[in-house]
Amino acid sequence: MTNVKTTIAGYIYAILAVLFWSFNVIVARYFADTFTPWQISFYRWFFASITLLPFCLKSIIKDWSIITKNFKILFWLSLTGIVLMNTFSYYAGRTITAVEMSLIGVMGPVFIVILSRIFLHEYITRFQLFGIIVSFIGVITIILHGQFLTIGNFTLAIGDFWMSLLALSFAIYSVISKFRPKEISQLTSLAFTVFFATIVILPLFIYDNITHPITHWDSLEIWTLIYMGVFNSVLSYLFWNLSLEKIGSLKSSMIYYLMPVFSSIEAYFLLGENIYPAQIYGGMLVILGIFMTNKKSDKVALERP
Repeated sequence: MTNVKTTIAGYIYAILAVLFWSFNVIVARYFADTFTPWQISFYRWFFASITLLPFCLKSIIKDWSIITKNFKILFWLSLTGIVLMNTFSYYAGRTITAVEMSLIGVMGPVFIVILSRIFLHEYITRFQLFGIIVSFIGVITIILHGQFLTIGNFTLAIGDFWMSLLALSFAIYSVISKFRPKEISQLTSLAFTVFFATIVILPLFIYDNITHPITHWDSLEIWTLIYMGVFNSVLSYLFWNLSLEKIGSLKSSMIYYLMPVFSSIEAYFLLGENIYPAQIYGGMLVILGIFMTNKKSDKVALERP
């Protein structure tokens, strides 16, 4: 009975984490005409920093020597997983729908396998290679809206490029996470990378406030940014790691692939976006390909801030 309860709890934690993360593309679209990407990023991680500070300041001070010794790893984790990855989604939200963003962004696990082969020399089976091909066909289907015969007249949206960079950044972050210092807790590591990212983003935030000042605030926008900082950036991470602890990365990753489903439903009801057959077929191919690609590999756990 205990094992059953542990498994159920693990799946619940994973679902909550993915549900919180899924709203990121909704926020990207919602704020597309209001805030710049760097403004959204700064406010998100500023509120996350405020949330983490009371719990992690002592541990950061205590483990400072370990942090400085492993600064290079923590720097790249902060840059790829927080500064760049999330900001790419806010740039993408200016030109493509939330549904498209979620379907392309979930390609991260495929890039993890590719980068693991290049840098960690992990073996890729033929089955995994076929899965990579299937996923890319799915992405092309989504980008072309299923109009393969009119490819010559098709113009690639810049948002598709940004979401591809997001997926690549997610993969780099996940591979680097393999070298995260074990001497400090994951919560302390998260707190430091969040604090550091907030400092890195600050000059870009100030520049954008000078060139694109925010002229209007309402309560919904304020609460949305607080939600992003607390639920999307802190609680989701904690729930995800509890899920990894209880049911393992392979089972948790199966829930992660539901993110486009959550985001599409949210986009339909909250943003009024339509869901087209090409997006459904392409999304199914992407998820099928990701499942195939990760079928034989459980060495690099999915992590996402």
